Amino acid sequence: MDDKAIAGLASRIKKAGARKVLLQVPEGLKPSALEMARKIERSLGRGAEVMISCEPCYGACDIRDFEARALGCKLLVHVGHTELKLPRKTLVPVIYEEYRLHFDPVPLLAQALHMLKPCKSICLVTTAQYVSSLEPAKKFLEANGKKIHIGQPIKAGYPGQVLGCDYSAAEPFDRLVDCFLYLGTGRFHPIGLATRVSKPVLVLDYELDTLENMHHERDMLLRIGMMQVEKAKEAKNFGVLVSAKPGQENLGTAEKAKKRLEAKGKNAFILVMDGIAPEKLMGMKLEALVNCTCPRLSEDFRQYKMPILNPEDVDKM
Repeated sequence: MDDKAIAGLASRIKKAGARKVLLQVPEGLKPSALEMARKIERSLGRGAEVMISCEPCYGACDIRDFEARALGCKLLVHVGHTELKLPRKTLVPVIYEEYRLHFDPVPLLAQALHMLKPCKSICLVTTAQYVSSLEPAKKFLEANGKKIHIGQPIKAGYPGQVLGCDYSAAEPFDRLVDCFLYLGTGRFHPIGLATRVSKPVLVLDYELDTLENMHHERDMLLRIGMMQVEKAKEAKNFGVLVSAKPGQENLGTAEKAKKRLEAKGKNAFILVMDGIAPEKLMGMKLEALVNCTCPRLSEDFRQYKMPILNPEDVDKM
């Protein structure tokens, strides 16, 4: 965060009347956390205290407000994610400080335009960091004869924004478009989208200066998913995972999955934890897991050395 952003954040903290604050940042911003906390303290003035949460932070569903209250903090500053449209009541007030990265997609789109020739109708998506890229990309593509769609998400805060658990800005357009175009960096979000739609998902990568199709990754994940279901058919003892994180406590889904497993003659146990990690399951003699937390956990099955199903996979067994 630059000095202007820090000053703006400090002003919001002062307005909230807080002198003791818990700072929460995602993993990618951890290298900046110490400097960020120091600058905020200086901006708030003498007597201010900024503590840093070192727990992993995966999104706006992962708010450490209970820690903030336990430490006597009057405010939680959550950096890097947008507030969800479906807000919950928190134990202390929360400031969501967005972290924007400004990039002009037009030069890269111009280079890759020939690769988009088969796509007459395109749905644009991105993450919170790059939402400012959507409008210039839309204007450029429309000027080159493309029909552009930018959807309204259910959970995420901005049109065209996707989350690891929310692709509603894109899914309704699957029958209307020739492809989906993800603007940004990384593969986590576009691969997640690719497993939920039938049309090609292309990535305009701002770091690599490339346009890439996710079809190979999608096909691999779908094959792995089918293999996980087949292996789980042989399992007897199932752990049904529930997270205690405030935005991931899908207990109702877990209870239904447990009943469906028991109806199939399986032993099923609801397992509750904060952060989900394989070492927490050691010695429990489980043979398969059903994930009722972040839907992307099933991609980490190798770490757990057993099949991990999503709730909807139980009926496929």
